[in-house]
Amino acid sequence: MDNAKVLLPREIDLDKCISANARYEGARLDPEAIVRLTESVVRVEGEVVATVTFERDLNSMRLVKGQAEADVVLVCERCGAEFVQHLCLEFVLTPDYERAKACNLLDKYEFIECNDADKIDLYDLIEDGLILEVPSFPRHDEDDPACLRHGTQWSYGDVAPEAKENPFAALAALKGNLK
Repeated sequence: MDNAKVLLPREIDLDKCISANARYEGARLDPEAIVRLTESVVRVEGEVVATVTFERDLNSMRLVKGQAEADVVLVCERCGAEFVQHLCLEFVLTPDYERAKACNLLDKYEFIECNDADKIDLYDLIEDGLILEVPSFPRHDEDDPACLRHGTQWSYGDVAPEAKENPFAALAALKGNLK
């Protein structure tokens, strides 16, 4: 399924999507359904867009591969001004933990769980990944002229080198006391 700017379905049946060789190219996420991302930033600029494919690998593991992008507005920790940060997420997910363990592929994939109806919530997966891409301490680049504190020295004082004592000075003092 090649789609241009269609709405990505919230829940999918992974086996049906794999058998249909489904692919969502440039599909957008419903802005009202990504509440946690919206609460994590000042605001989301534009649309959150994702490309998602469903396939089986050579070990017959079911895979959800894709990427998602969003522009979010954050507050700079240095100057307090708002700025736009581009978030980009790439993912390869599988619900087949036991098969990956048997094939010794635990470090190759991220693992997900299907719900009781054997469906996967794509919005939660993508939203979680994008939230993790938000920087812990958002700030402009040091040389960004848009930062109100541009050109400010970001180191605080000079660290004076410590005077190194001769390790044998204590022995020399003891030797002097013995005389």
